[in-house]
Amino acid sequence: MYKNILYGLFFTVTIILLSFLYVLNKSIPSNFSQIIYLINKKYLFLSLCTLFFFHTFDNLRIFIIARTIGLNYPFLYGYIITLINSFGATVTPYFLGGELLLFYTLKRVGGEIYQIMYIATLKCVAGIFFYVIFLPFTIHSILNNPKEAKEIISLLFIIIFITTILFTLWKLFFKKGSEFINKEILRSVKYTISKYFTLCQDFFKQKKKVFLIIFIFTLFMYNSLLLTGVFLVKAFNEKAFIKKIFLAQLPLFYAIFMSPTPGGSGIGEIGALSIFDNFIGADFLGIFAILWRIITQYLSAIIGGVLFLMLIMKDAYKGNV
Repeated sequence: MYKNILYGLFFTVTIILLSFLYVLNKSIPSNFSQIIYLINKKYLFLSLCTLFFFHTFDNLRIFIIARTIGLNYPFLYGYIITLINSFGATVTPYFLGGELLLFYTLKRVGGEIYQIMYIATLKCVAGIFFYVIFLPFTIHSILNNPKEAKEIISLLFIIIFITTILFTLWKLFFKKGSEFINKEILRSVKYTISKYFTLCQDFFKQKKKVFLIIFIFTLFMYNSLLLTGVFLVKAFNEKAFIKKIFLAQLPLFYAIFMSPTPGGSGIGEIGALSIFDNFIGADFLGIFAILWRIITQYLSAIIGGVLFLMLIMKDAYKGNV
């Protein structure tokens, strides 16, 4: 696991640096010091606050699911879970590492594999409901801004094409042999899957109200992330309308989560140039796009990465790794 995370981290940092250089090359301010004086500190603070709310709602939904199945841990530890999940999601394709590190953080507090699979499933189902509900608003935004939508869609296909080629080359040069799976492992997997399906079946039969609460927290969570971008735009352009900024982000939001690159890197930075062009002046657009990605994605990932390293060192010291 750790080796794959290191590979992903290297790959992610490379894409981020290249995309940042591209963004700055396309739009670089003549005077960086102007940004410090012109940016509205109140809206910048609100942007950071809504980022905190994003992690709070993510923490709440995991915490509630865990409590319903008898998995107890301190609420503050939940922030460590969600931040480390952000790190994992940022350094792995299709955000899969977020669920991978969920196993690590919950195993540390006594979680069984089938319980963690169950928590990850409910998170995923609630997230799908969000995408379904907001799909009409996204289509509305695409129809109202066809030029920006075309650029985002084209960029997404280009990134998928390049990523496919790179992944194919990686598999050719670093081809691994198949690993032997013994009967003991197969029995363990069968038992875990059986417990997992039983738990899921019981939950959806008996705890529909709990799922409704989780779904509401998921809506609040993703809306907080979108509002993080809204307030950041207002920090650069106080006259921009909140509703327009909110809706304009949706196509890029979907494209980022559909991107095969770790954390949607590349498409997030470059796509932001098209999406926020109507709200941010040309002189500050490049800096804004980078700052938007740092606050909405990479700040949490950096903090999560540091926390993950601290836990690894702590577990290694105790002999648990």
